[in-house]
Amino acid sequence: MPSLSASSRQRLIPIVLAQVIGLACGVASVRLNSHLIPPAVLGVYGLFLTFTPLGMWLLYVGLLKYVNRQWAASSNRAGLRREILSVGVRRLPWLALLTAGAAAAITGLSSVNHLIIWAALFVSATLLTLAALAQTALQAEGAHWRDCLVGASGSITRSFTPPLLYIATGGVSAALWLGFSVHALVAALAGVWALRASFQSPPTDPAVPPAPRQVYEGPLFTALAIANLILLGLNRWVVAWFFGEREAGYFTLAGGAVMIMTSMLTTVLVQYLQPGLFVLGDGSPADRRTLGRHVDLIALFYTGAGLAGVGALTAVAPRLVGPLISEAYRDSLGWFFPAGCFGLAMSLGVFYHIMLIAGRRERACGPVDLTTGGILAAGCLLSAMGGVTWLSRWLMVTPLIPWLIARPMARHYLFKPASGPAPAPDR
Repeated sequence: MPSLSASSRQRLIPIVLAQVIGLACGVASVRLNSHLIPPAVLGVYGLFLTFTPLGMWLLYVGLLKYVNRQWAASSNRAGLRREILSVGVRRLPWLALLTAGAAAAITGLSSVNHLIIWAALFVSATLLTLAALAQTALQAEGAHWRDCLVGASGSITRSFTPPLLYIATGGVSAALWLGFSVHALVAALAGVWALRASFQSPPTDPAVPPAPRQVYEGPLFTALAIANLILLGLNRWVVAWFFGEREAGYFTLAGGAVMIMTSMLTTVLVQYLQPGLFVLGDGSPADRRTLGRHVDLIALFYTGAGLAGVGALTAVAPRLVGPLISEAYRDSLGWFFPAGCFGLAMSLGVFYHIMLIAGRRERACGPVDLTTGGILAAGCLLSAMGGVTWLSRWLMVTPLIPWLIARPMARHYLFKPASGPAPAPDR
């Protein structure tokens, strides 16, 4: 394998370093959570966490894509920032309504006051969106070291602040919500600080960038974000509904442990390889075929490396009970491999989603992502009706679904001639 160039190493080192810091913090949080927080309390907190990305993964997903496409090449970032803030403020009432509904769903499972849960959800979702917008801009302009700083700040505060506040308050459940809100605030402030130089740069072109609503605010990516958000938190709710809050706590711990590794691998591959995939997508028909081959190789490498990592973690997990995982969470060991396989299945779909966007087949993301996600979700619900064993078996075979469904569908749309001159939703 050829050695990396100096510029490639300069890009790769901070990307990997941010993930390594996240991994270390995640491992430490497994120990803290399993030793300090009872399973039933952690189970409800895990459900709370499924709603914290409501802003960045639902209401503002189009805005994030807009920033990703426009920021690096923008000659008037001050004007771009005003457009971003304008859209962000207009959608805050919708975020307040969504988080109020989410808080109502959690209140029935927790003794914490509804208003406290809602306030924590709304503040966290808002600030996490701001942090995500900042990191997207940093990654777009290639400021990987500053992005690493923001990511590290978020990893540290997310892992340590909630459990330490929980213990400091003598086991008050609301301290977990407050701790996560503090994490979101730190991440947002770090992101704004890291972008300060970009905000201070005078514009070289006073022209106002195109408004996001004209380009990225169509229904497609919002619908896909809803589906992805549901799928991400689905199994926590399925386990809680069918098998109880304690079992949900076991699943939350196991899923959090294995998802650290799978998400780390996904993030490194996407951040490092995505720019090259976009170049191929803008090229000739031969480049389009090369794009398909490259994505297949990336997905194949990810599948092998991910399964090996999940398998290795599952094998050593029993030895971690005591030194890292509390004895009270021994029953979570059975969820490690199934939860890891489901995480791999979700991440595999990301690569074919990127392939379609790179190949200017954005409209095809709808049928590909929704079909694959629908099959994954239906399998989880139906298998859970048969009990824990059947749900575990289904989760372990889910990595096959993207290969059998997402890949052939995505390649069909990638190589299909364009049907007309109408632009895709995110152009």
